[in-house]
Amino acid sequence: MSGARLRLEHVSRWFGDVIALNDVDLEIGPGVTGLLGPNGAGKTTLIRLLVGLASPGSGRVLLDGQPVRNHLPALARIGYVPDGDGLYDEVTARRFLLDQAAMRGFLTADAERRADEVLVRVGLTDATDRRSGGFSKGMRQRLKLAQAMLHEPDVLVLDEPLTGLDPVMRRDYIRILRELGDEGVTVVVSSHVLHEIEAMTDAVVFMRYGQVLAEGTVADIRDRLDTTARRIRLGTTDPAGAGRSLLGEPGLVSGLTLETDALVVQTMHPDRLCAWLAHASVERGFPLTAIEPLDEDLRSVFAYLVE
Repeated sequence: MSGARLRLEHVSRWFGDVIALNDVDLEIGPGVTGLLGPNGAGKTTLIRLLVGLASPGSGRVLLDGQPVRNHLPALARIGYVPDGDGLYDEVTARRFLLDQAAMRGFLTADAERRADEVLVRVGLTDATDRRSGGFSKGMRQRLKLAQAMLHEPDVLVLDEPLTGLDPVMRRDYIRILRELGDEGVTVVVSSHVLHEIEAMTDAVVFMRYGQVLAEGTVADIRDRLDTTARRIRLGTTDPAGAGRSLLGEPGLVSGLTLETDALVVQTMHPDRLCAWLAHASVERGFPLTAIEPLDEDLRSVFAYLVE
């Protein structure tokens, strides 16, 4: 495993009177990390700083303690898949990769070997000798990924890479990124689509208005939202009776919603609720058939943070 770690130390960046990033202090290590937020959250600006295409107005951007901007040893360890498309339509996929490899200093034999390897990995072997001008959006995205992987980087940064992909291509693309993360590559993927990030990783950085709202695993972030009640659906053959029992316990629940064969409970004390349910189901015959947390998912956590 490479163990590469990206570090942003109190980074701010502004454009005129517009603050794109505001005092971002963040560390990203091996595996896949999702950079999540609505359009205008500052994701693309942060990514441009991570890959050395822009300099911070204040603070530092480091890779294993070394500055990224204008520092060739650090830049050589990074692969980048931009949101834009800079492919050459008249050039074949293999020729494009060979040219990219040559610019990175590969010898001819090594360039040919590595180009063939990444074409296989991204699923473009059938299009090796086709000009990229005839490629679909998904194929172009795959070729961009291939060039970013060409030099076996320790860090791979991708800006909205799943835009325009059909479901099959999206699934394959996500699989490749997860495999790279499992291999120890530090993968940073930006998106404003929650389910795309959720399919890749549970390690996320939530952004809005140029600030990091929270970072970590979805479960860890949810656990830190101490001021927000948890919603838990209890499967039960007697929702009304179960509700009366719960309301009889002072301070245990802050809201109840009756459903057919279920009761949705809001509580600030999920651990206490689970302990009470375990006792009540044995000692009191509490009619419990299932327990389902309703707000442990990415969408709910992001909504809580924004609110």
